[in-house]
Amino acid sequence: MKCKQILTAFMFGTILCLFPIMLLAEEQVKGEESGCAPVTSMERPRVIGIREFHDVMAPVWHSLLPDGDYKGVREKVPEFKKSMELLLTSEVPEYYMHVKDEFTARRLALAKAVAHLDTIAMADDNDHLAVAVEEMHTAFEQMARVLAPRMREIDKFHLVLYPLWHQALPKSDFAAIKASLPLLQAKMDTLINAPIPEQFKERETVIVEKRAELKKSVDALDLVCKEGKDEQIADKLTVMHESFRALDGAFE
Repeated sequence: MKCKQILTAFMFGTILCLFPIMLLAEEQVKGEESGCAPVTSMERPRVIGIREFHDVMAPVWHSLLPDGDYKGVREKVPEFKKSMELLLTSEVPEYYMHVKDEFTARRLALAKAVAHLDTIAMADDNDHLAVAVEEMHTAFEQMARVLAPRMREIDKFHLVLYPLWHQALPKSDFAAIKASLPLLQAKMDTLINAPIPEQFKERETVIVEKRAELKKSVDALDLVCKEGKDEQIADKLTVMHESFRALDGAFE
């Protein structure tokens, strides 16, 4: 009864924290089901193992543990270990290279939490089992949050920018860059008008400033494309890419 009361209060306080993680898992599934990506955009890459781990975690966190079904929790441990093995061997897509080190560290922390749960599950102490599950849940959340979008509008913009910077520009495919500008501008318009999430309100001033600089760089790239100044496209796209990185860094 003591475990159940504590966990009920804790879960109520953390259910909102899981929302970005569930969105991430949902987007990764959509990326798999969509088939091929548009020429001027891409689907959010999937880190294999995150969704699989979440699928094991969900019934434990939302049903078995709150109901005090400790036998059911213990029966799930082999599934946690299996999904963790999959996650540990999964390669981090290039899309996430800017957070690879942090993600790797968080992934190892989750592996330690799973190993600890495995040890605790062998004993009969349900209080310690509940704490071990809570610690594993926190480790999973911290790991997955590294990849979750700070703002969905920023991620949507990045999904258009990424293939331009990593594919079109190295090939000097200026036609592809020009063709993508309407979509890029549309994503920028949505981003510039998006409210800053509450958890980042203390950094709102610098975020708004960096967002305005990104908008300015998008307009500058758009202008040289419309004027047919191909020799300036690489420089303008480079400035825009750096402006995007500056905006992304403003959330840290």
